[in-house]
Amino acid sequence: MIGWVTLAIAVGITPAIVAAVLLRVDDWSRDWTQNRASLDPAAERPGLRPVELDGTVQEVVDRIRRWTETDSKWAWISETSGEAQGERQQRRIKLTRTTPLMRFVDDIEVELSANPERKSVLVDATSQSRVGKGDLGQNPRNLIELTRALRGG
Repeated sequence: MIGWVTLAIAVGITPAIVAAVLLRVDDWSRDWTQNRASLDPAAERPGLRPVELDGTVQEVVDRIRRWTETDSKWAWISETSGEAQGERQQRRIKLTRTTPLMRFVDDIEVELSANPERKSVLVDATSQSRVGKGDLGQNPRNLIELTRALRGG
């Protein structure tokens, strides 16, 4: 009797899990074959474009640090200062994001570039999976989550 119950549960749950994974795939031509995503000014989706924020590089660094401290999936790894290029100040921030169920870790590198003329900071980022050939769209979702948080939405 217990065997039949277990079998019935397995037969019911397995398709639900497969359906949940398949429904998360956003771009079938990309998500099975690539495990890296970058922000791109020409991206169709606004969440996958670089973000320009008012303020200084340090203010944006502090904003990202506060955000990662409040979201358990994200972790702050390191911060490095780039060389000043004329008036442009740069920083690189390394973050990780861990998926809730399978605990896969993705590496996110954020590059901040100051634009003194506009008193703003350009935020560019790349997300890379540590495991696998395809990310099933997780790296673009990481970048969308990051840009949404930076935009305050």
